[in-house]
Amino acid sequence: MIPNRFKIAVIILAAIGIREVFAPFTGHPFDFELWVRLGYYVSKGDDPYLRTAPVPGLSFPGSGYISWPGYPPPWAIFMAVLYKFYVILGVQNRFLYYFILKQPMIISDLLVGYLIYILVRAYSSADNSIKALTFWLLCPFTIIISAIWGMFDQIMLMLILLSAILIGRTYRSALTESLSIAIKLIPVIFLPVFALAQTSRKKIFAYMLLAAIVSVAIAFAPYLVEKSWKISTLLGVGIDDTNKLGNSMSYWSILYVYNQSYAFSPFVKSVLGFLSFLWIPAILTASYFCYSRVLKDKINLQKNLILSLLFISLVFYLTKSTVNEQYLIYFLGFGTMDYFLWAPKERRRTFHAVWISALGFLVANNAWMTRFFSPLSFSYMQLNNYFTSGVPGEVRFGVMIFTSLVFTIAVCYYLKMLYAEMKASKKREPKLMEMPIIPT
Repeated sequence: MIPNRFKIAVIILAAIGIREVFAPFTGHPFDFELWVRLGYYVSKGDDPYLRTAPVPGLSFPGSGYISWPGYPPPWAIFMAVLYKFYVILGVQNRFLYYFILKQPMIISDLLVGYLIYILVRAYSSADNSIKALTFWLLCPFTIIISAIWGMFDQIMLMLILLSAILIGRTYRSALTESLSIAIKLIPVIFLPVFALAQTSRKKIFAYMLLAAIVSVAIAFAPYLVEKSWKISTLLGVGIDDTNKLGNSMSYWSILYVYNQSYAFSPFVKSVLGFLSFLWIPAILTASYFCYSRVLKDKINLQKNLILSLLFISLVFYLTKSTVNEQYLIYFLGFGTMDYFLWAPKERRRTFHAVWISALGFLVANNAWMTRFFSPLSFSYMQLNNYFTSGVPGEVRFGVMIFTSLVFTIAVCYYLKMLYAEMKASKKREPKLMEMPIIPT
């Protein structure tokens, strides 16, 4: 029998090897190219929320002017730090720069795998924990998002999982959650659940207040140093991201595809603009449901918290007007633990339906993966243009609509099963297997 440590070592080495091979030569032509420019321009003191020109010797071949990031300033500052590190090395090679920029995503990817491993290991067998680690580290979706696309949602998931592990320590958990919100706004959807998981009203209030104050302080701190930066541009980005209408991995993709050929009337746009805010009351309502049904059970708090975070993710996917592919990372993290710890066979099958349909959408939406290789040559962007126009473009739209509908149906079904379990949990007797909070 192969020792568990050897298995884990092989899995980790394989995961690192796959990611590092892709790291220098791939990247999303908007998102990752934006990181490339943020590092360069912000290191020189420029406001990150301005349109930027290509950086000679660093930008992707054939890239033009692009807009600003949809995130608070800390991420842009972090990119500037990595750019300065690249300059210190004294090697002028853009692929080395890309490699450096990818390392935070790859490292956090590995750390998420470790956190999933210890969470599953705490409540199940070593075999199950290794299976969970293997799935996360070798899942093509996680590899694409971090090492190929170059998105950093794994960093957010790592901080959210740490907040869950630290849930028994109110201030530490709140500080970790606030850091995730300050880097990327999406973790704010989990804030009500984290707060409601506290053991008293005083701690609930303290959690919300501390997380709000610290996240705002971190986000706005750079403006105390960089006097030329304008807070108004940051606020505009935040408002735009709240009700953004665009390409979506969910049923909203139908509207996106339709709008590519037929422009919406002003009335329809106003209605859609109103509907795009529905995720806010939906998240608050779902958080209260989690609180009333499962989060009051402090004996099984760790399990109930993970299931609640999973529940909130699914509600968000169904109510947010723009669901980007990288948002699935949160479902994958919480769902992997559900899969190897609690989910019955039917929910396990649905778990695979969710992430595989999302993967299909990702591949089609990104022109069959061709655009991710645009750092190598402009010819890949030409391929991208070929696959997104004419008959190939119609085929691509068809696949996008099909996979987005499958994704939506699978999410609904998963949510229904999770809702039924959480709703019934209040009527059950205490379980024989308690789920204590992991010691920290």
